[in-house]
Amino acid sequence: MYNSIKHSTYVFMLGLFVIGLYPQESNAIPAFARKNNIACSSCHSAWPMLNDAGRRYKENGYRFSNLEKPGVEITDNLRWDESLPVSVVLVARPYDKKDSGERKVRAIHEAELMVGGPMGEKMSGFFEIEAEDEFTNDLGFDVSIPAAVLTYNQSKAINIQFSYADILWFDSYNTFSHARRLTRGVQSVVSDAFGGADNGGSLDAARQNLALYGRPVNNLFYGVSLSGVADDAEGVDAQTMLLRVALDVSSDLMIGGLLIDGTCSVETGLAACSTDRDYRRMGVDAQVTLDKLVLTGVYMQAEDDDATAVITEENKSSYIQAAYMMGEAGATKFLPLVRYDMYEKNDGSEDITELTVSFRQYFTENISGFIEYWDRSGEKTTSDDDRLTLQLMAAF
Repeated sequence: MYNSIKHSTYVFMLGLFVIGLYPQESNAIPAFARKNNIACSSCHSAWPMLNDAGRRYKENGYRFSNLEKPGVEITDNLRWDESLPVSVVLVARPYDKKDSGERKVRAIHEAELMVGGPMGEKMSGFFEIEAEDEFTNDLGFDVSIPAAVLTYNQSKAINIQFSYADILWFDSYNTFSHARRLTRGVQSVVSDAFGGADNGGSLDAARQNLALYGRPVNNLFYGVSLSGVADDAEGVDAQTMLLRVALDVSSDLMIGGLLIDGTCSVETGLAACSTDRDYRRMGVDAQVTLDKLVLTGVYMQAEDDDATAVITEENKSSYIQAAYMMGEAGATKFLPLVRYDMYEKNDGSEDITELTVSFRQYFTENISGFIEYWDRSGEKTTSDDDRLTLQLMAAF
């Protein structure tokens, strides 16, 4: 009882420390802001979520050549040698406790090094290397390359991308991606392996991708790609085809769709594919902005051949999310967020729900922190669980 009170007091005091600091401006990856001498809020309504200008900037190979450059000047927080396209992100979790596990003091949880930007008139690139403690039981950090990307930017309508990254790296809307998420937890649609026919991987797993994307008209985004299966660094017998479309019906409403069709073939030599296993993902998404409130909804249906390739397993997954940007125009100070995930397992025989509630504060353009509560209600093979996390993030 005493330890429980002590730990609760500890996280409460840390939470007060986080939300009690004086806020300045929204956070961003500083290299891009330094390069263009603009504030991070020019491209991020609430970092790391992109606004329309940020989406066009990313799609155009980190250039403002095809749109008007935002006129918000950079602040002293981000001034540095403008010739260096390098950013570093440090993540600390001074409190992290799951009901099913031990309390952890992750003083430094993750370190990321990112290099990105134009590479001449038509080429651009992005490279990220990270070290984190999430997936290791030893005394060190796992080091990985979550993204290595080379893009030929022919025009607004035609961009050819070569990447070892998640399958939707080219997509700047990020509703089906873990990139630029605002929470510790990843959306179930993104993190779920469903029936496992994609080498037991999920949408956020790294893989080899050849993609073509762009905007034939200003309000219509498309992307098509040929990819390998999840976590195969060589893209052996790549057969995964993807189609992504997103329509900006207005400046406040986006609706989109996603289709993925692939095979994890015997040729890969992977244990998960001892026989050819087909898989399919079909999804729809929408995002509505009502002044400072951003509502996001995603639904996905998955079909996976089982290990015998005789039976097809079907599972559904969805989430709805609401984030409210509190602060002056163009500079979010506080961001309360609620997300509700619903998904199935084992051919729809298990229904699982997750609730995520977080409160984020932006202290400066390059420092933010949040406190987050996550709760899962499971069935059969998935147990009930909950988690309380305090996280700080600094980028420079």
